[in-house]
Amino acid sequence: MPELNFSTVDRFIEAVKIGAEEAAAAFARTFDTTITLAPKEGGKFDVDQPPPNLHTNLNEKGLALLLQIEELGVAVLVPSSTGLIPDWCDAPDATGASKLGAFAQEWGMNLVPEDFFADDCKAAVIHNLLQGLHRATPDLEGGFVELSLGKTDGTSVPAYIIWALTTPAALLDNPKPDVEEIPEAPTIGNVPPKFGGQADPFANADFATPNFGGAGLDNAGFGTANFVGGGMPRHRRLEDLPGYIRSALKVKVPVATILARAKKPIKTILELGVGSIIHFDKPCDEMLDVEVGQSIVIATAEAVKVGDKFGFRISSVTLPDERFRRVDVRREGEYHVKMDSPQIIGKAPIKSFDTKR
Repeated sequence: MPELNFSTVDRFIEAVKIGAEEAAAAFARTFDTTITLAPKEGGKFDVDQPPPNLHTNLNEKGLALLLQIEELGVAVLVPSSTGLIPDWCDAPDATGASKLGAFAQEWGMNLVPEDFFADDCKAAVIHNLLQGLHRATPDLEGGFVELSLGKTDGTSVPAYIIWALTTPAALLDNPKPDVEEIPEAPTIGNVPPKFGGQADPFANADFATPNFGGAGLDNAGFGTANFVGGGMPRHRRLEDLPGYIRSALKVKVPVATILARAKKPIKTILELGVGSIIHFDKPCDEMLDVEVGQSIVIATAEAVKVGDKFGFRISSVTLPDERFRRVDVRREGEYHVKMDSPQIIGKAPIKSFDTKR
């Protein structure tokens, strides 16, 4: 692999020209916004003395894509002032985080020369792009390319590719500026504490009735809150879940996309060789099943091309089968009498264990 430094500026510009159309399509799929993309200029990058326009455009919040290439990193930075980054990117849920990761991977394949294949791709909104670059410590021999992102109104806004980051993982460190520490308040019964500022895990939560609270609670530092069945509030964010649930969500399970299935006689299978063609009844444009674990279908999808790789786009999610079991509730004053005929469960007759009262 060639050395990742400012001498590769021309190769980055050429890579952007080749992958611009695919990169714009990936942007539209992720953010539902149509853009055009083209390289503008490039050169040597010094984080202590960046070009004036670059310093101005990056000294703000924005979306940062981190492409890890062996020990070094490449950053793709899109300022929020471009108006292209939606608000959900600030605190994405599990689905949003997955979309950002896939977007980073697609731009990594389309905007970086093929010789510099990214080992890992991540994306997140950080509070200050320029401060993120200082944390990531670009090498003194690094380079940059300015991108021109064309919007549907005919205007264009800047984005940047910058390399080589010597401490790339620090780019996405995201300290919040000037956030006041809120002391933790005690709980009274099932009433949760009222948190202030951005740290409130139950802010704007949509809970079920009944409602508890009042002037007395507010004066004590607690606000009104609605609860589910009088118990604990529903969890609204991933980080609010209990630790054992967050651990379960990290378990990796195999995901497979089934193109087609067919049953063939063993004789036919033994006759297969190089160049043999197997026919399936499934049309080539039919939706694909997405299976998880032990052949559990969770979604349907369509095949897509991701750079020079194969992927699929989820079109609908299949809800799990619901299983119901009747529960008889004994009310006050009612008694069960032993039945003369057995109850049938499946094929096995099982007599009731209730006794006569």
